[in-house]
Amino acid sequence: MGDNCKDILNKCSRCGGCQAHCPLYSETGRESFVARGKIELLENLQSGNLDWNDSLAEIFSTCLLCGSCTENCPNGVRADKLIMSARKDLVTARGLPIIKRNIFQHLLKYNGRLNKAGRLLSVYQKSGLQKLMRASGILNMLPLDLGKKESLLPQIVSKSFRENLPGLNKLSNPRFKVAYFTGCVTNLVKPQVGYSLLKVLGANNVEVVIPEQFCCGIPAIASGDIETGRFLAEENIKQFVNLEVDYVIMDCATCLSTWLKYPELFANKEAFDLAKKVIDINRFLVEILDIKIFSKELGIKVTYHDPCHLKRTPSGRSSPRELLKRLSPSYEFEEMEVSDRCCGSAGSFNLTHYDLSQNVAQHKVKAILKSQANVVASSCPSCIMQLEHSLKKKNLDTPVKHTIELVADCHQ
Repeated sequence: MGDNCKDILNKCSRCGGCQAHCPLYSETGRESFVARGKIELLENLQSGNLDWNDSLAEIFSTCLLCGSCTENCPNGVRADKLIMSARKDLVTARGLPIIKRNIFQHLLKYNGRLNKAGRLLSVYQKSGLQKLMRASGILNMLPLDLGKKESLLPQIVSKSFRENLPGLNKLSNPRFKVAYFTGCVTNLVKPQVGYSLLKVLGANNVEVVIPEQFCCGIPAIASGDIETGRFLAEENIKQFVNLEVDYVIMDCATCLSTWLKYPELFANKEAFDLAKKVIDINRFLVEILDIKIFSKELGIKVTYHDPCHLKRTPSGRSSPRELLKRLSPSYEFEEMEVSDRCCGSAGSFNLTHYDLSQNVAQHKVKAILKSQANVVASSCPSCIMQLEHSLKKKNLDTPVKHTIELVADCHQ
C-alpha cells in the first residue's frame, strides 16, 4: 500500500458515520463490511498483525464501490480508493481466482474472443438449450450458485453492435464530430442503446466515428488486476488519442468514470487530453447541444435511477433529469425515493454476491413501485440489467430504458 493510501488511512477518526450510508451494512449489520471496519483491518495488515487469508479476501471483495461512504465522510476519507488498493495487494499476495484470471487475461484483452463468447451465449439462448436447462433444474444442482448466476444472463445478441454497424455518415458541415465509446454491455447486450444514440446525434447534425476499442478495464481494475486494467486502458488510448474529434461520448456511467481515471494509470499528456474530452451522453445533449425535443402528448410517467459512477461526475445528477424533463409531454418525470441509492449491481458484484445484491436492489424495486412510474430510466447499462432482473423476480414488467432510448423515441 502506497504512502498516499497510508495518509488516507490516518484521516479516519472511527466515527462510524459511514455505517449510515453503506448499503451493505444496512443489509447485514456487519462491521467488517463497512468502511470503518475495513480500515481497521487494513491497519492490522499494514502493521503485520494480520496476513491475507480467505476470510479477508471475502471481506474486501464484499464492497459495491458505490462511493457513498466516501461522499459522506466528514474527514474526506477515500475509502473506495483504499479498498481498490487493498484488492491490488490481495492479488499480489494470493493471485487472481482462476475464473477471473481467464476472463480478464484471455477474454477481455481480445475482441474476437469476446465476440465469439457472445455468439456462443446467443446460441445457448436461442437454440432452446437455456430453456431446457432452466426447466430441468440442473442449473440449481450445480455448485457456486450457478443457477442463480445464470438467471442474471441477459439476452445476448448474435452479432455485436460494432460488428453490425450501419454506415456512419460523414457530414459536410457538422455541429460537432465525436468518437463513441460503446462499452461492452451496449456492444454485446444492449445494441438498441447504441442505435438510439446514433439516431439522436445524427438528427442533431453530429458526426460520429466508432474506432476499434476494448473493454474500459474496470472489471479487472476493481478486482485488483491492475496490469490487465492498464493494458486495456492503454489500448483504448492508442485507438482514440489521434482522432480529430471534439468529444468522446459515453453512454455507460462506469466506462465514463473509468476513462476519467485513466490519468491515474498513465500520468502522460495523451491520457489527460483524452480525459478532458470524455463526456456522458446526457450532459452532451443538455449542455453542449442544448437539445430541443418536440414530443407528443403521451403522458407516460418516467422515474430515474442514479448510477453511482455517474452522479459524482460533472452534471451527473442534473443532466439526466433535465433531459427527461425536456421529453415532456411524452414522458412526465417523477422523482423516486432513494433515487441515488446503489442498485446492487456494481459490475460483477451481483454475480459474486447474488443474494446480497438482490437484497440491496429491493429498495429500488419498492421505490419504483411507489413512484407508480410506467417506465424506469437510467444511464448505465449494467444498472439497467440489474433493475430488469430484480423487477422480473417480483413478477413486475415495468420496462427499464436508457435515457437515450427515450430521447430517440421522441425523434421522428
